[in-house]
Amino acid sequence: MALARLWSTAEIRRLRTILTILVKYGFDDVVGFLRLDPILTLGRKLVRTKPPSSLSRPVRLRMAFEELGPTTIKFGQILSSRADLFPPEYIREFQRLQDQLPPVPFEAIRSSLETSLGKPVETVFGDFDPAPVAQASIAQVHRARLATGEDVAVKVRRPDIAARIEPDLRILTILAELLERHVEEMRVFRPKELVRQFIRTLRRELDFSHEARNMERTRTNFRDDPTIVIPILYPEWCTDSVLVMEFLHGISIREIGQFETVGATPETVARMGAKSILKQVFIHGFFQGDPHPGNILVLPGPRLGILDFGMFGVISQSRRDLLGDLLVALVERDVTFMIRTFSRMGALPEDFDEGALGGDLTEFLEEFTNRPLKEIRLDALSSELFEIVRIHRLALPPDLTLLLRALIIMEGTGRTLDPAFNMVSESRPFVHRLIRRRFEPKAILKDLRSSAQVLLRTASHLPSEIEDFIARIREGRIKVDFNLKHLDDMIGEMDRTGNRLSMSILVGSLVIGSAMIFASPNGPKFFGLSTIGLFGFFVAGFMGFALIVAILRSRRF
Repeated sequence: MALARLWSTAEIRRLRTILTILVKYGFDDVVGFLRLDPILTLGRKLVRTKPPSSLSRPVRLRMAFEELGPTTIKFGQILSSRADLFPPEYIREFQRLQDQLPPVPFEAIRSSLETSLGKPVETVFGDFDPAPVAQASIAQVHRARLATGEDVAVKVRRPDIAARIEPDLRILTILAELLERHVEEMRVFRPKELVRQFIRTLRRELDFSHEARNMERTRTNFRDDPTIVIPILYPEWCTDSVLVMEFLHGISIREIGQFETVGATPETVARMGAKSILKQVFIHGFFQGDPHPGNILVLPGPRLGILDFGMFGVISQSRRDLLGDLLVALVERDVTFMIRTFSRMGALPEDFDEGALGGDLTEFLEEFTNRPLKEIRLDALSSELFEIVRIHRLALPPDLTLLLRALIIMEGTGRTLDPAFNMVSESRPFVHRLIRRRFEPKAILKDLRSSAQVLLRTASHLPSEIEDFIARIREGRIKVDFNLKHLDDMIGEMDRTGNRLSMSILVGSLVIGSAMIFASPNGPKFFGLSTIGLFGFFVAGFMGFALIVAILRSRRF
């Protein structure tokens, strides 16, 4: 049983806490489906509180996640990028999830810093502000000054966060297995795969060395763009639990009234933000998965400063090529090509209805391609597309859904700054560049070279594979299994026909044999007639009558 993998009484207590909170917010049906009622009620009487009837199920789920703590808050925040799996009302609530942990006392931060850096705080920093300038579920940020004089931001992982999260990750894994096993309608959400991806993402966020690599890669990507600023990293003071980076002096992108002080306008900032995320997606293939306003500063110039490099997505060149094919299909209204591209992505379920999917995609294309470009909103377009994805149970790659989420967040920020902002219009040059690249001679030659390499590898392996195949035949290790449609029915009909033919021959033989015996003067007599002959005629008559009845009942003459 999956619950046997809970190793300690502390984990069992945590599971009971999770189940109690789920019941508190009206999810006792889920607890019942998971067959966990005995664990919940073990040793105590369960008090079931009725949730407010005015609150919808998505709202209650968000409140339960917030009460359960940092692990489920992070889980919900990551689920907010999966609009391909969850309806819009759930996505909106997941996006509202907020970390509500109090700041870690400075003494605990000091102890964690000194353990991680291997030196007293005063030897590394000439000044260190004990009050955090930002805090979240995983870390908090303090402003400081290095002993060498540079202003820095110090991001410190909460000392106890790993110990709090790991038991929850084991419990989430078990709950996902139970959901997939016992709740059939949940299988479409692929809970085990969702939890697996979440665990991988969260463990990367816990490891600040991963974030440091993301930061350095982004600095390299934007090294020739004077409008984007990536903080300088001080790697000699960075560990898996501490990041020390340049402190950027700017204003929040939310403070529109202060833009003039740095020489910026809302329209300029909106377009710079759009350009930065579009370059990350379509050119670099490496993009910030959570570009919300709190992670962007407006600097003098004007320039944009990007903060927080924990959640980044990677979209490979091959995936970008598939994205380009989807965009070509969208522009050309080619539903067949769009379905084929979904198939190449591995997004189509085995039992999908091509006719129904094609009809929905045709309606979708007619809805959006007949509108003026300025009237098309990316969030509305994505919402319609994700509705089709959910209905037909398509399995979109997670990096693609994270990409769309990042673009939608930036579109929302842009419209807040400038009501006339249109992300689809801003993305047009990047889309055209992506599509043109697919048909450039260099790209075509690269595809041909790749195909030729595959063909050569296949050809070089062919002789040995043929030799292995022949050896298997000689050794009798090859089995050929024919599965012909209606073969069993055909064999049954042949059996019936053969039986009738055999009976007919037998009846004819009995009649001829009985006639010969009947005419013979030898043998026992009954009223002067051959007893054996009479018996033969009787058996032949009975069998002939049965054969006629069978033929008449089959209605086949």
